[in-house]
Amino acid sequence: MDKLLDQVLYLLGLVYFYRWVVPFVVLPIMLAIAGLLHWRAERVTRPFIAAARRRASGLAAALGPDQEPAAEREAFSRSFIEVSQTMCAEAPGAESLVQAWREFQESIVDEDQSPIRNTSRPTTFFIRVIPRQTTLTFASNIFVGVGLVLTFLGLIVALNTAARGMSGGGVADAQLALTGLLTVAGAKFFSSVAGLVASIWLRTAEHSLSRRATAPVERICDLLERGLLYIPPQRLAVEQLAVLREQRDQLKFFNTDVALQLTDRIGEQFRAAMAPVTQSLGDLNSNMTSVTQGIGAGAREAIEKVSGEQLRGLSDTLASLRERLDDIGTKVGSSGSDAAEQIKAAGSEFSSAARDIRDAFDKLVGNVDGLGQRLTTQGEEASRAQDEAMARIREGLEGAQVRTTEMMEKAVEALQAAGRQAAEEMQRDLGNALASGVARNQETFRVAMEESGEALRETSSGLARAIAGAADGIERAGTNFARSSDNASKTAGAMGDLVTNAERVSSSLRQATEGLSGAAAPVLQASRAVGDAANRVASAVEASGAAEAQALREMRELANGVTQTHAAAEGAWRDYRARFEGVDRAMAETADRLAATLGESLTEFRRFAQDTDREMAAAVGKLATTVSQIEEYAEALDEFVEQGRGPRLEPAE
Repeated sequence: MDKLLDQVLYLLGLVYFYRWVVPFVVLPIMLAIAGLLHWRAERVTRPFIAAARRRASGLAAALGPDQEPAAEREAFSRSFIEVSQTMCAEAPGAESLVQAWREFQESIVDEDQSPIRNTSRPTTFFIRVIPRQTTLTFASNIFVGVGLVLTFLGLIVALNTAARGMSGGGVADAQLALTGLLTVAGAKFFSSVAGLVASIWLRTAEHSLSRRATAPVERICDLLERGLLYIPPQRLAVEQLAVLREQRDQLKFFNTDVALQLTDRIGEQFRAAMAPVTQSLGDLNSNMTSVTQGIGAGAREAIEKVSGEQLRGLSDTLASLRERLDDIGTKVGSSGSDAAEQIKAAGSEFSSAARDIRDAFDKLVGNVDGLGQRLTTQGEEASRAQDEAMARIREGLEGAQVRTTEMMEKAVEALQAAGRQAAEEMQRDLGNALASGVARNQETFRVAMEESGEALRETSSGLARAIAGAADGIERAGTNFARSSDNASKTAGAMGDLVTNAERVSSSLRQATEGLSGAAAPVLQASRAVGDAANRVASAVEASGAAEAQALREMRELANGVTQTHAAAEGAWRDYRARFEGVDRAMAETADRLAATLGESLTEFRRFAQDTDREMAAAVGKLATTVSQIEEYAEALDEFVEQGRGPRLEPAE
């Protein structure tokens, strides 16, 4: 433990060995830290002080120049909106003041009343938002303690050093150690001085900032006290009790006197209000009566128009009865009691005739009503039948259009696939045949140039085999051409079937749209266009077959030429010994002609394949155009059908 203590004291002695370390190093460091803390506290508190001063200035302006309390409260109530805006203005450092004002504003009783009353003191809300300088207070106490600790550590190091110096036993050494002790101890007290100075500085800064922050807040509270009228909650309770008593008295008066008067006044006002309504109802009744009479007259007129001959016969009967009555009246003037009896009999006859007329009239009205109902029912049934027929026609047209489109798409796809397959097979077979023939030719010529005698015979036989292989390849190409021609013929047959199906669709469309001949004309034209397009495609296919046949003939001629070349090569071989050089030149020329012929044939075939693809593409394009025209015709037919379904004649009444 002693060794550990000696090591600690030794390390501290490195710091305290020189007496200038504390006054010129430790003291400036402590004062610099204190200054930094003061600057940070100042930077944090200054925005709050500025915001509080702005609010105090706004409140002072709202109170006005008159110092009389009633005038100040009146001016404050008039400027309360501006005061609220000033107190709620957002600014750096004003967050706590805004929150305090919002909480204090809740204690105001009525902001529209003059003077404005509140139930809480503003100091309760604003004093608690003043920034507390707790950091400065804590740091000032810490600096005092740090200064004392550094002083005591320096004394410990100095005493330890002096003790070591006195342990030598000499008076001079002891005196020197004591002098060093006193010198170092005096220097170490600068640490205490530094701590005290820093503590005093921070305490002064804390007091200054607190006073500067508290002053505007206290002014705000004072100005609010002057502009508002503080009332305790107990006073509000007393006022509410007085208001409740007044309401109780008013309710008593209302239940006794006002209720009776109110009943009479309500009755009078109700009668006055209902008088126009009663008059309006009377007018409405009169209007309904006149309308009913008008309807009856109109019905009679309509029945007269509808009944025709029956009503005319009825009028004739009434006219004859009127003539009889006239005769009876004439006879009455000349007769006596007999005339009276006749008049009675005529009256009874007239009454029975009137009853018969009334019964006939009722039956006629019933017949007319039944006739109208039957006409209405028949019209509705005819309309429903027409709608159903149009729906069935439209469904048939849509199905025919869909089937036609599908068949055309399938035909186009089959035609394209057949063309591509034929072209690919043709190119592949011809390329293989030509490649194998040329390769064998080259191999044969190479062996012929290297060997002589029997080797030349083998070369000749190899050339013959190569030529035969080339001829076989050409034959296979011709076979492929023939197969392609067959496929084209099959495609033409498919297009013929397509034309047949299109004709069937056209006939079905004609049968489905017999009542709409004008609308079915575009479909007929479309089917004819499809037939023409199919014929054109068939013509193109036939032309393609003719071109393929021509190419086949050319390839056969080429095979014949190759055969002749083979015969010439055999003749040259028979004369080889006599004319070796001539044979070589003839073989070289023959090989050149063979290569040239094969190259020209390949070029012609490539051109033929390109022409075939171009013709097929043109035919497909025309077919696609025809299909689009068919779709347009079908859409036009749908629009026509929709237009035909729209306006329908109403059934006659």
